[in-house]
Amino acid sequence: MYQLPEKLKNFTPYEPLVGDYKIRLDVNESFVEVDEEKIIEAVRGVSLNRYPDPYATDTVNAFSRLFGVNPALVTAGSGLDELIGLIAASLLEKGDKLLCLTPDFSMYAFYSRLYELEVAELPKSEDMTVDIRAVIDYINKNNVKALMFSNPCNPTSLGIEKAEIRRLITSTGALVVLDEAYMDFWDESESMLSEATDYSNLIVLRTCSKSCSLAGIRLGFAVAGEKITHALRTMKSPFNVGVLTQAIGAAALSDAEGYKRSVQAVKKSTLCLYNALTELNMFGRIFETRTNFIFIKTERAREIYEELLRKSIAVRCFGGYLRISAGTEEENSALICALSEIKRK
Repeated sequence: MYQLPEKLKNFTPYEPLVGDYKIRLDVNESFVEVDEEKIIEAVRGVSLNRYPDPYATDTVNAFSRLFGVNPALVTAGSGLDELIGLIAASLLEKGDKLLCLTPDFSMYAFYSRLYELEVAELPKSEDMTVDIRAVIDYINKNNVKALMFSNPCNPTSLGIEKAEIRRLITSTGALVVLDEAYMDFWDESESMLSEATDYSNLIVLRTCSKSCSLAGIRLGFAVAGEKITHALRTMKSPFNVGVLTQAIGAAALSDAEGYKRSVQAVKKSTLCLYNALTELNMFGRIFETRTNFIFIKTERAREIYEELLRKSIAVRCFGGYLRISAGTEEENSALICALSEIKRK
């Protein structure tokens, strides 16, 4: 009788919240609507009976023009999840140690364990900051083969400055996988994207899900040196990014002005939400944000989370913390009204 592999016995599925909620502020999507006419025009004439371009050439070129990187050193993936899994599966070997800085995006550890890596977790400070010297020491003393983390961080919303990232990369021989999914909302001068190919042990990840309002098409990119890029392109599925995703992604990434407007709209909404939550004066701490969401510490996190669900407003709860995505002006106002009512109770 067939039995599942031993490695799967302790896995629990990632279960996003499902249900018909009027306001969804729980998964860090962009509230900015895409231009439907541009999407229709982009997919007009796409040959659905043909396999897609295996290297997503037009899409990669559009990404490279927008961010000023060499397209020959960019690998497109079906969302960052595919690329994270591909890195764990192909660039590391069974039993290799991968380090995560907790709390962080849970799928780093998930895919690493799936591909039978040893996952080590280094907790962040009580204020959720990262001590880069401690990270370097841990890597060098514990034979860590790779480090994977987000900057700015999901869920803490905090960022690590570029100088510290450089110090980390140059102080260890471990592979550093730097997920910059939220960098668009901080400061591009803090991004390592333009320097990704300067180091043999660095991969920078970017996504279209947040700043481009394209979470639904699943499109991400890995930027690295020639050797790593060749390995990723060799090991990925031959036709991993679908024709519709490629067409829509290329159109969106070619619209530099539209991209800038989208980012600015989200940053404005996030700041307004941060200020409104601060004025409520009902939380233990509201973390300064570098992302499109707000991270909050409160002893009443679960209670507030469930009360908001009853009001058809979905946010994310992590133990004693809440993570709330920035929404439209109307969504933010509805959230603040709901929280005010909960506070009065």
